[in-house]
Amino acid sequence: MKKTLYMVLLILAATFLGDIIGTNAYGSLKWLGYSKTLKFNPGTFIDTDSFKLAFGFFLSFNVCQILLVLAAVMVYYKTAPKLITGK
Repeated sequence: MKKTLYMVLLILAATFLGDIIGTNAYGSLKWLGYSKTLKFNPGTFIDTDSFKLAFGFFLSFNVCQILLVLAAVMVYYKTAPKLITGK
């Protein structure tokens, strides 16, 4: 359980940090902010006067996020055994 939580926290931190860095990258590092978006928005399924039901999906990622998530996975495999077992 501890290893899973550690992995999730590392990936979340890498994703948020990658978003911040990628969004604010400029100059020669502007390529870090190159992003792609995947979205599924079929519209409203049920639409009455008092109730609306709609489903959708939106995913956006940039180069910096991908690089930092890969780095987080590498950090996890290097540090998790030492961190959890206390060596």
